[in-house]
Amino acid sequence: MYDPMVAKLIVWDADRERATHRMLRALGEYEVGGLTTLIPFHSAILATDQWARGETCRDLVEDRDWLKGTAPEEAAPGEQEEGPDLLARDYKVEVSGKLFDVKVIGEASAGGAAPAAGGRRPPKRERSSGGGGGASSESLPSPLQGTVLKVAVEQGAAVEEGDLICVIEAMKMENEIAAHRSGKVTALNVSEGAAVSSGDVLAVIE
Repeated sequence: MYDPMVAKLIVWDADRERATHRMLRALGEYEVGGLTTLIPFHSAILATDQWARGETCRDLVEDRDWLKGTAPEEAAPGEQEEGPDLLARDYKVEVSGKLFDVKVIGEASAGGAAPAAGGRRPPKRERSSGGGGGASSESLPSPLQGTVLKVAVEQGAAVEEGDLICVIEAMKMENEIAAHRSGKVTALNVSEGAAVSSGDVLAVIE
């Protein structure tokens, strides 16, 4: 029940006209399979005189007939091409002194692990174990800024490494924060609806 954003595309150039051409080219290079996107709508807006003049294009957005012409074509059953086997890899990436867990899903290389049944590895919901804490630290810091949607444990509970501690919403995405170590939750500093900042201690597990 939140905005199904797949990607955010940002381009730049010396002026509006050149930036528009670059945006149209980039939109044309997108390859999105299995999903219906608004790329045809964005391409149509960028090609209008209203956009070129820096107007809001409100008249077009309210024109039902014009909007129907931007509707994406839905692929008929069986038309989707079978893609390559995908493999998920986990990395730790440091940005501006903060450590983030990143999952990269790409084609499996020859000789790699065998794909799951059906020829494609289903992506798993990513659970972050925090931005700066490691297995040797008792404190579990928040890896990002956001709002706590759910608290899955109580103070005093015994948890295993990887157990869900809480869910934080950031940029309309739900991020599951997991226990970075096994032990007992001796302190729980979050509640549903509370705001947290990157680095805030969510819990202490001893």
